[in-house]
Amino acid sequence: MNTTKSSSTLRFLERNEVFTLEEYMHAVDPAVSERTRYANLSNALRRGQAYRLRRSLYASNLGVYRDRVPNVYLVASKVALDAVVSHHSALELHGVAHTPLRAVYYTSSHRVDPFEARGYRFIRMRPPRLLEDNTRFSTQARSSDALVPVTTRERTLVDCMRDLSAAGGLEEVLRSLGGFASVSFDAVAEYLSHVGSPTVTARVGWALELFAESWGIDPDTLEHMAHSVGRGSYRLVRDEGPQRFVGRWRLYVPEALPYAEWVRG
Repeated sequence: MNTTKSSSTLRFLERNEVFTLEEYMHAVDPAVSERTRYANLSNALRRGQAYRLRRSLYASNLGVYRDRVPNVYLVASKVALDAVVSHHSALELHGVAHTPLRAVYYTSSHRVDPFEARGYRFIRMRPPRLLEDNTRFSTQARSSDALVPVTTRERTLVDCMRDLSAAGGLEEVLRSLGGFASVSFDAVAEYLSHVGSPTVTARVGWALELFAESWGIDPDTLEHMAHSVGRGSYRLVRDEGPQRFVGRWRLYVPEALPYAEWVRG
């Protein structure tokens, strides 16, 4: 094997913790054929200098990255071109999650089967059907030495109330959301218009009311939101236990749970 070609691959692996096949092919040995570049990567995989996470996605096992769990948020963000870290994993990236999970959630319009790597399970969530560009309502958060795309605080709130099972459950969500210093009601309302679900609107409205004082939400805006819920009745969780009906949001919520305590974190 040409030593220069091999060294170029090793330098790439020393600088890139997680990478796609496309990123590797564009960055390494541009003067040689794709076949040679791919052979160099295959040799690195065979020697244990890198390993495959899933199809066309790899992690380095060289230098500072040797024998360590790769940045799981970076992994999730590279699964698809429009992948955005979301749900409970977004709570973690925003620094407010009450409890860390071994599941990593991301949203993408591309169908990807769940996969596991180094003890973590990576789970793709569908974006709302009315959201044409999944990268909207996203920002970037620093994770170690990488900037990772993540849903905004407002989208994270809505996504978690929409898919409580992907957010660690109701208690985990409420304890975590209390870590946000504020959210923009207008941004929440705009994203809800792309979700297009009265059930989700009712759930989010109920949550906003719980945090209204700490987030400085105008009671009039909540009242306007309540009028948009419609005339149906909705459920916060799929639970056969005792339920209490919250008339303002036309929402059934589990009875006798310490919501006020959870909101305080």
